Amino acid sequence: MKNNLIKLLVIATFLLLPARLPAVLHIDTSYSGSFRNHPGFAKILADLPFVYQESFQKIQRSLGIPAREQMYVVVMFSDNLTYKGFRLRGKRQSVRTANRTIVHYIHLDLDFLINGQATLLEEMTHEMTHAIMADTMGLKEYDSLPMWVKEGTAVHSADQGLARIKALTRRGFDINLIGGEDENIDGNPISLEKYVENYLKIRFLLKSFGSSALHRFVKRLMKSGDLSQELSVCFNGLTEEVMNQYAQDFIKKTLMENTRPVASRENLQRGIRFFDEGEFLSARLALSDALYGGLSDSEFQRAAYLLAECYIQERNPQGALQLLKQFKPDPRNVPVDRYEFLSAYSEYAMGLVTKAYFGFKKAFETSSNQAVQEGALYYIIRILIELDNRPEADRVLAMMRLQFPKSGYLDLAGRIMTLR
Repeated sequence: MKNNLIKLLVIATFLLLPARLPAVLHIDTSYSGSFRNHPGFAKILADLPFVYQESFQKIQRSLGIPAREQMYVVVMFSDNLTYKGFRLRGKRQSVRTANRTIVHYIHLDLDFLINGQATLLEEMTHEMTHAIMADTMGLKEYDSLPMWVKEGTAVHSADQGLARIKALTRRGFDINLIGGEDENIDGNPISLEKYVENYLKIRFLLKSFGSSALHRFVKRLMKSGDLSQELSVCFNGLTEEVMNQYAQDFIKKTLMENTRPVASRENLQRGIRFFDEGEFLSARLALSDALYGGLSDSEFQRAAYLLAECYIQERNPQGALQLLKQFKPDPRNVPVDRYEFLSAYSEYAMGLVTKAYFGFKKAFETSSNQAVQEGALYYIIRILIELDNRPEADRVLAMMRLQFPKSGYLDLAGRIMTLR
C-alpha cells in the first residue's frame, strides 16, 4: 500500500502539469453535436492530452510495450458512433498516407463518456493499444492476427475485463455457446461474449505463465508476426489449439464464478487485490459493490478510502471528495495524513484553491511520510504561484530543497516557477 501511495502521488502530480506534448496528437475540434457546449465535453478536451500520455503508461504496465515516440493520432468525437449498424463506444481506424506515414483515427462516442458509462482513460487506452500494436507491426500484419490477440490485449490493457464480465452476466448468456470460432465477419464489431472470451484468453495466459511471459510474448509477436512460433517460445511449447482447449475451461469457470452472489467482505478483498495490481477500474467496481453491503465501520472506511483513490485515477475529484467526506478517518484503518492529502488534492482539482491550501498544509504538518510531505509542499507551491504570492512560494521551495534535496518534486516545482 505504501508503494501505491507513491505511485498515486506521482500520477496525481502528472495529471495537473501543463501540457508539453509532441505535435503527433491532434484533437479534432470540428465536432458540433449536442454536447458541444456541455461542460463534460470541455473537460474531455482539457483532459485528453494528459490521458493520451497516461494510456501509454497503462499499456506499458499491462503489456510491456514501450511508448512510441512518433505516432500520429487524431481523436474525433461523435454523438452516436456506429459501424455497419452496430453501436460503438470507440473505434480505431488506421491508414497509410502517400508518404508512408501511418495515421491512427480514434473515434469516441461522447454519449457514453459524458453519461458515465465509460471513462476517457479506458476508452483511449483500449483504442491506443490497437494503434500502438498496428503502428509497430504494420497494418496488414496486425489485421491478420486473431481477434483474441487484438481485442484481448486491448481489453486487458484498458482494465475493462471485469466491467465486460459484469455486463455479460447482467444480460445473461448460454454457457454452452461460450467458445468456438473467432468472430469478425466482414470487419463487423464482435459480440459482448467474444469480448469477454478474448479477454479471458489473455487472462488465462497471464494467470498460467505470469506477466513477464505475457510481456515477452506480446513484444516478440509484434516483431515477428508469427503467432505459432511465439506461443511456443514464450509459453513452453504451447499451441493455439491447446491454449483454446484449456482457456475454454478457464473462461467457463470464471463466468460461472461471477454469476454467484459475492459478499461485501469478499468484494472488499477483491477490490484491494485489483487496487494493488494497478487495475483501478476493476477495483472501483468491486469496492462499489462492497461499500454499502454490511461492512463494519473499519471495513467501510478502508473501502471508501480506496474507492476515492480509484476516482482520482479516473479524474473524478468530485466523486473522491464526496466519499472522503462520508467518514472521519480512524488511524487504525486509514492513514490520516493520506486522507488529508487526497481530500486536499480533490479540492484543488475542483478549483477550491483556498481549502486545498490549508488541506495540504495540514497534511504536511501532521505526516511523517516523506512522500506525503513532498507532495504537499509541491502543491502548496503551485497554489501560491497561482495566487501570485511569489515570495512565499520561493520560501517554501527553499525549505523543500533544504529538507528534501533529492526529491523528484524539486524539478517539477522549478518548472512551475519558471512558467509563471
